[in-house]
Amino acid sequence: MVEISKPGKWNDNVNVEPCILWSRLREGDKEAVSKLFCMYYTQLYHYGYKMVPQAELIKDCIQELFLSIWNARDGISDPYSVKAYLLSSFRRIILRKVKKDRNREKRNQMYHDNFIWESANIEELLIRFETEKELNEELVNAIESLSKRQAEAIFLKYYQGLTNDEIARVMGINKQSVYNYVSEAISDMQTYIRSTGMAA
Repeated sequence: MVEISKPGKWNDNVNVEPCILWSRLREGDKEAVSKLFCMYYTQLYHYGYKMVPQAELIKDCIQELFLSIWNARDGISDPYSVKAYLLSSFRRIILRKVKKDRNREKRNQMYHDNFIWESANIEELLIRFETEKELNEELVNAIESLSKRQAEAIFLKYYQGLTNDEIARVMGINKQSVYNYVSEAISDMQTYIRSTGMAA
């Protein structure tokens, strides 16, 4: 990994054209990328912070930008404007990271909501209908009232102890479908139990 720090090859008081630094970067000069980093850091930071006011994320994106340029130096060309190239590339990195973070937050919230709801409902059912780790007749009947896919999901999750990812692989479906099958199964079991008077 290239170390991005203040360059020592040129005096900081001497102006070096960005295009010259870019050419030297492409030739493998680490001090050139460090000089570009120092030259554009503040501009990139302020630009990024206006897009997303998260200091640590912006700093990470700047590091990623210059690291990616360094790693791709053999295949990149001389841009018409180094500044425009950096800003454009930086913007793409920020947007990608923001999208990734939002998707992660959405998945985490979805998992949390489903987990809490499933756990509360299945625990209530098991307390009512399970005796010393063996299913009694009422719970067996409730499970048998489910569709094959629902029953399979319930069996794999609560009696084989598989995770949702593992269930998805076993059943050949995606994780959201696992959530759906389990949630629908619990709801259908509760309806079945109420309709037969077992819950009384």
